[in-house]
Amino acid sequence: MKYVLILGMVCVMGTNVNLHAQPPAKIEAIELVGKATEYHFTRNWNSYYWREDFTFLLKDDKTGKTWRILSREPTPAYDWRMGTTFTALKPDWKKEPRVKIVGVTGVDRLPAKFYDFKLDEPNIATAHLVYVETAKDEWKLYNANNWFHKWSDQADPIIYSHFADKQAPYDIYGFINGQAARFSKKSQELIEKHKGARMFHGVIRTNKDLEFGYEIDVLHLVGPDKGGNGVVFHGDPKTLVGLDKKK
Repeated sequence: MKYVLILGMVCVMGTNVNLHAQPPAKIEAIELVGKATEYHFTRNWNSYYWREDFTFLLKDDKTGKTWRILSREPTPAYDWRMGTTFTALKPDWKKEPRVKIVGVTGVDRLPAKFYDFKLDEPNIATAHLVYVETAKDEWKLYNANNWFHKWSDQADPIIYSHFADKQAPYDIYGFINGQAARFSKKSQELIEKHKGARMFHGVIRTNKDLEFGYEIDVLHLVGPDKGGNGVVFHGDPKTLVGLDKKK
């Protein structure tokens, strides 16, 4: 099962197709603030690991528009969970708290569906950062969707700006071949050294010398060995988050 999964990922990389991106006409970054209603959470078994997802409705304070907000499920890579990240915050969703969302328009999942929801709302977005107002003008992070790939020229720098120069849970994951930002010089050397690596775990740094304005520092490099088993080529394997595979 693990071999088939990662082989599929590698094949997708080779054809420059985004595995986790919905193919919409236009993806934009969004920042919304408003009351969260109809919160729904699910934890379910997916083939060989547990995944969590949530969705809710948000009425934007500025525009009055109502948005269907979707989470993004965690990305499995061998025995590791490469995003998303939940914090220890436990909001009382029945009280319909105010939330702040950073994300992208559309359904950032493949296939572009969310369980048995119809997704017929006119405004749909996938959250990258979900903050909950725990006191007046006090916001705490609830969830970080930290699997990164290319979204659009408009969206990419905005999403990067919210993760830049921060540590976990603002660390990111993704395919090496498929990022809007370049890797730092040291990270490029590590990638060149470990040619079998396919995915990375890292952090975003601001670099004003670059046109894009950001670069990625690698913390871990992951990929298959000759037998198709997962290997951590660089970094301490013990510091990667493992998949919950206990059924």
